[in-house]
This record gives sequence, structure tokens and C-alpha cells, in this order.
Amino acid sequence: MKDAAVSGYGRARRGLSVLGVAAALLGTVAGGALADGYGDAKQVGGDEYEYGYSTYTSEYKGDVYQYETGKDGNGYYATYDGKAWADWKGWEDQPVKYKYDPAPSNYKDYTYVSYTGEDGYIYYNYYDGSEWSGWEQTGNEYKFDSAPYAYASGDYYYLYATGEDGYVYYNQYDGTDWSGWANVSGESKAKYEPYAVSYDGYENVFWYGEDSKVYWNRYDGSEWSGAKALPDDYKFQYAPYATEYDGKLWVYSSTEDGYPAWNSYDGEKWGEWKTYEGLDAKVKYQPTAYVYEGKVQVAYSSDNNHGYYAEYDGSWSDWSDLGGNYDYDPYIYEYDGNSYLTYTGEDGYAYTKAYAAGGGDEGSYPEPTATSGY
Repeated sequence: MKDAAVSGYGRARRGLSVLGVAAALLGTVAGGALADGYGDAKQVGGDEYEYGYSTYTSEYKGDVYQYETGKDGNGYYATYDGKAWADWKGWEDQPVKYKYDPAPSNYKDYTYVSYTGEDGYIYYNYYDGSEWSGWEQTGNEYKFDSAPYAYASGDYYYLYATGEDGYVYYNQYDGTDWSGWANVSGESKAKYEPYAVSYDGYENVFWYGEDSKVYWNRYDGSEWSGAKALPDDYKFQYAPYATEYDGKLWVYSSTEDGYPAWNSYDGEKWGEWKTYEGLDAKVKYQPTAYVYEGKVQVAYSSDNNHGYYAEYDGSWSDWSDLGGNYDYDPYIYEYDGNSYLTYTGEDGYAYTKAYAAGGGDEGSYPEPTATSGY
């Protein structure tokens, strides 16, 4: 989760009937048949440190770079070369203690990572394959109360974060200079961190508002269209996540009642929210979504510390129980032609599982059944 456990943050159609409340959940307890059948999760980088937030990755020059925020307030990363994980490393020049989640992304010829400091400012560092540039502050116009979200699009590296005043801000970097933090949420105040993605020639940013609605704004390179609430069939909790699939922009969130929820935008209008209400647990924190081999993979963690997962390729698979020891936000990424699910465990360590259908060798998570369940 990109918001502070320390500060107390935890990280659909109306009337939709769920076919097969219906849909049978496989393996509802950790260590049950499902978890055993999909192999063991592999621990990342050893257990020298414990972590208090979500874990995220980027791939750079053929290696996976996985980042965490330690319970000690230090940033750490471990690398994977396709054969073995290296031990966790930190940075001797870290200027302040960090909080919330790391935000990694590649930009031009470098791999970047950003953190929010305990002083409220956001810091970034980048690596050229041989050495780190050193930590720098992104500006001091505002202080922030969420993790940043980072990605590269076109000629720019973008950062988004929620300020201590509750507004969402963005900053863009051209490889030399930062443009400066600017408000993108208008009068809407956010809880938790924003999420952003490129779609249809726009930079799109989403956040969860104080009024429990999901909001959206987009940028065409010259100006922002203005903050808008997505259709408010439900009230939501925690940060949304978004991805492009089949020509549409899809957004995923968690309802106030703890149900997985999603909506889509066809380039002209948003549809109605839809939910799945058949789980035996309540989902929480920010979901993750990734398009792999023509399907959207979606995963959540829940209030029973299990992970839950489904796929969509025009119809939905059943939701599958991934077993226990899931805390904070899960994250799906692709490496060397295979999809991986990574997460911070309830025990404070980082784990990864390879997708079974992709032939990965680090444990696996299940191939869902063909039954719709929706």
C-alpha cells in the first residue's frame, strides 16, 4: 500500500446479481489444497530486514529491480538476473527516513526510484547500470502525505502524489529540470495516493476522494481537462488502479463494503461500476492489474491476509484464493516472458510467485477455471 501503516492508513453495477454467489472459491485457507498445488512463494533477497509497505519492481538492462521500504525507515532494493536474487542493499546517502511505498520506473537510459521522506518531501535517485546518481529533492513547494506514483511517457518522467493539504499534485521531469508541483485534483481532496497511466494520447490520473468517490483527470500535453467523479454507483475505499485493455481504459477499486469493483472508459464515456460479491473475505488496499497474454490479471489482498486473483479476456474467470501471508498492496509485473505476482508478507518479508501457465520456476499462482463467476 502506498499510504502509511504508521499513520493508521490501511491501504458494479448497482443491483448486479452475482452468478453463483455461485462461483466456487478454491482453497480458502493458507496451506490448503490450492496453495499447495501452485507451489511455494519464493522469498526475495533474504530476511535481513523487515518491511512495512508494499513492494514494487522495474526491469532494467535485463534484471529485475525490486524495491521496499524498511520498518527502520530506510529504502532497500534487491535484483534478480533470471537465476537468483541478490541480497537487499540500501543507500549510504539517504538524506532522511522514508515512509510509504517506493515508486520505481525507467526513464530514458536510467532506472529511477522515488520515496516520500518523513519530512514530507519527495526524493528521487537514478541508476545508469554502474552507479547511483545520488538522492535529490523534487522541490519544496508542498509537503506530501502519500507515496508518489512514477512513470515515463513520451519525453517526460511524471510524479504524482497527495499533499498534506489533501490535493493531488503532479511534477514532470525532462531529464534536466522539474516543471514544479501543480494541482491536478482541483477542489477534490484525496485520501491515499493517486495512480496514473497513459491512454488515448492523454496522461490519466485517478484518486480516491474524501467523499468516497473515484476521481479522474487527464492531460493532453498542454492542459488538464478538469477533475471529474466517475459514476458513483458505489462508495469506495483505498486507491484505485488502472490499465488499458482491448481499446478501453479500465479502473479497479475496492468498495466501502470490501468488494472488488471495476469500470471502463471507451474513449467517450464511462460505464457503470460492477462488483464481485462472492468472496469469503473483504478486499482492501489498492488492487493491481496487468495485461498478460491477452488477458487482464487482477489481484487484491484481503482482511484475512489472503491474496485473491482473477483473469478477464472478455469474460471473467472465478476468483481464486492465493493463500495467506498477504499484506498491503500486491503487484503484478512481467519479466523474461512470464508474469509474476509480488507482495509484502504479513511476516514483513518480500515474496514473489511465477504464473503457472507461463512456465516460471519461482512457485506459481493458479490458472483460473473457465467458469465466469460474474
